[in-house]
Amino acid sequence: MTRIRKRVVITGMGQLSSLATNITDFKTALFALRCGIKPSERFRHHFAEANASEVLAEIEYPGVDAGLIAQLDKVALWALKVGDEALSLAAINDAGLREKMGLTIGVSSAGTEAWLPLFEQQFARFSLKKAQTCGSFFSVSAIISSLLGLKGGFEIVATACTASTNAMGIAYDQIQNGKNPAMLVIGTEPLYLPTFAGFYALKAMKRSPSSPFSGEPGMSIGEGAGSLVLEEYQHAVARGATIYGEMLAYATSGDAHHETAPDPRAEGAVQVMVNALANARLQPEKIGYINAHGTGTEANDRCETLAMKKVFSHIHSIAISSTKAYIGHNIGAAGILEFIACLLTLPEKQIPPTLNFDTPRPNCDLNYVPNHFIHADVQFFMKNNYAFGGNNCCIIASPQLAQIPASRYQPKRVAIVGMGAVSSLGHELSVILQNIRAGKCGGSRVPLMQNAQICEGFTALVNNIVNAHPELAQLTTGPFSLDDIGSMSDKSVWLHQVSDLNPRDYLRRFDDRKASNVSTYALLALTQAMKSAGRKIKRDGEKLGMVLGMSKGPQTTVERYLNSLFPDPGKARTSEFPGSLMNAVSTFCSIAEGIKGYNTTLATGTNAAFGALGYGYELVRQALQPQVIVGGADENLNKFVVYMQAMNQQWRLTDDPADCQIYAQQGSGYLMGEGAAMLFLEDYDTARARGIPLLAELLGYGKANDCCYFDRSRLDERTQGLVSAIRQALDEAAITTAQVELICGTSDGTDDDTQIELEAIRRVFTARSRDIPLVNYTAYFGVVESCYGILNMLVVLDMMQRGEILPIPWTRQFCADDIDFVTEVRQQPVSIALVIGASEGGNYYAFVLGKPV
Repeated sequence: MTRIRKRVVITGMGQLSSLATNITDFKTALFALRCGIKPSERFRHHFAEANASEVLAEIEYPGVDAGLIAQLDKVALWALKVGDEALSLAAINDAGLREKMGLTIGVSSAGTEAWLPLFEQQFARFSLKKAQTCGSFFSVSAIISSLLGLKGGFEIVATACTASTNAMGIAYDQIQNGKNPAMLVIGTEPLYLPTFAGFYALKAMKRSPSSPFSGEPGMSIGEGAGSLVLEEYQHAVARGATIYGEMLAYATSGDAHHETAPDPRAEGAVQVMVNALANARLQPEKIGYINAHGTGTEANDRCETLAMKKVFSHIHSIAISSTKAYIGHNIGAAGILEFIACLLTLPEKQIPPTLNFDTPRPNCDLNYVPNHFIHADVQFFMKNNYAFGGNNCCIIASPQLAQIPASRYQPKRVAIVGMGAVSSLGHELSVILQNIRAGKCGGSRVPLMQNAQICEGFTALVNNIVNAHPELAQLTTGPFSLDDIGSMSDKSVWLHQVSDLNPRDYLRRFDDRKASNVSTYALLALTQAMKSAGRKIKRDGEKLGMVLGMSKGPQTTVERYLNSLFPDPGKARTSEFPGSLMNAVSTFCSIAEGIKGYNTTLATGTNAAFGALGYGYELVRQALQPQVIVGGADENLNKFVVYMQAMNQQWRLTDDPADCQIYAQQGSGYLMGEGAAMLFLEDYDTARARGIPLLAELLGYGKANDCCYFDRSRLDERTQGLVSAIRQALDEAAITTAQVELICGTSDGTDDDTQIELEAIRRVFTARSRDIPLVNYTAYFGVVESCYGILNMLVVLDMMQRGEILPIPWTRQFCADDIDFVTEVRQQPVSIALVIGASEGGNYYAFVLGKPV
């Protein structure tokens, strides 16, 4: 059945930058041609001639308790400020409407601020409360959704310099596919020392304010935040909202070329613009203005100019400018701030200029609107952004309601045709599944401190923290306490580590100089999924997309990079900087295999790969991408994080795998894991035509979140989030509760996770909860944070093929008698399965799988 795509309009905006602290003043500053790039207040004592576009104004947060402000970092505080401004401008004050809204946030350096005092050895500045509240990458999304009352599900996008543009695109797709009537999109990026030092070490910085496409090359780094309320057109009209513009299309692509440098042929940049135009059903000649990425670096400006020449035959008559000459390069917040600048100037029939413009550089010979506004009535404009790793984003929009008919599409059926994994149970999925069927346990007991030197350094670190904060000496939760620090070499925990892996035994293309453990695991699982799907890339990499979900990312590389900053930040290791970014894993995989289609990285914490699966499903279902690989990967935590987990009463980290009893009456322990899991999604009919065996059809999914980040004791509200996700999934799949033949939960074994899953099943399935088999296999491979939900799904897919249901391992006495826990192998066919899961931030996911017929 043909469907009309929903129109998406902009009904609210919020802004914070070096130029202004609100939308009104930002518009004034733009028209006044003010440049916010100045000698850095915070970094010039570290770096000679350091310039930056810094937010120096005192920011007020009306209605926010001072104690809470002290707990939050700038990433969250700035996101809260601009998000509140956008919702106020959109007049979205009704709690019922907010509960239906989703949230996407783009950021590059989340979870950084709380931990920097430790690396800077300024222990008095360290706050355990801040570290617990916002010391994880995902935390900003949970914080903002809770404070603003948004329950429509959230995602955090971590693609460096395209993060907020990517977040806008995902929000746009969420509205188009009918998941949410409105979305709040935020880009937030305070400037921290690791980011500044990284770009400085790469010699990308200019000694004076940047002048894109002209004069001396070099970028000026910036900070700030921006937000948009995107809303379905009819929904906005019905409530009488003011409309500030319309978003018409979005696309991403990957260069698959280099970790930092753009493809000199600009193929990925060309592809993303061509795809966005096709999605908008617009011819190139309809574009009247391009807001360029325009960093000011020689390579970016040259390649971007080349790409525009290849796409637009009339390029010399199109006005092009870079807003970065006003506010610098705002990294994760760049795209959304630049988009807002367009929405504030183009309706006035004025095209914003490229400030500081000097003599054009060689090969930069277009109309870059030098230094002054030009008058023009722009009907359609394009916003482009590019990032490290060759991630490219393009948005097409109109500064008013667009006078074009809504596009139509034929929804595609989405098949799962390939899968791959690596875990403590094996380096190949076939081995992992074989070991699970045999009831084997992976992992091993690992000392918390593997040698005296590490133990001594760690002991000194923790003692320094306690000396600065004596109150922390009273911590005695978990199996270990601070009193145990002196003998940490005698302590151990059970970790599901990947052991004895030689990547060259499995990978035909592998560059160990650029590989981290986490990227190696991801590539290994990805190549398995491609092989089982019968897919080889032969100059057609643009047909295959990739969406990865990450939790803690390349943490070993991050630790090495941060350690290289001190005591002299000017000597930061340039080789580690790009590899420390969250999207470094996606970059490594796309370069290795030549994947050039839709490309994004979500960093929503535990079960982030479920978010990747939902988005990959939409790309295929809406015919935006014929094939997509989705999944996630993790490497084991560094020793400091392992120790902090070991001391956490909630997690109850164990040194005995027999204690990991999911859904147990008592004695449940928590096991950490590492590895990767990937799924290959494809249009159902195309896969059939290729003759590829179908593992399952993804019939539908649901996503919702609670607003309980600051009070996790509200189990009833948290349960309702999972209930909402399950009901969405069943409705989208057109499946009744009577048709579900298996439920797979992904509780990690902690009490809250277990209670929420079981109570949600009772609420949705009522009396049938006694009859539907419930399974969970997390105990086999541990909590591989980003993707243990997908690892469970792989087991379910295998069981659907085999016509059997495997038992829950290790649990001896279950916590409920009204649930059908599977305790022994059942020879039972499964045609419809439901897989459910949650993130630690309060996001809930549900997926309905159908056996192909």
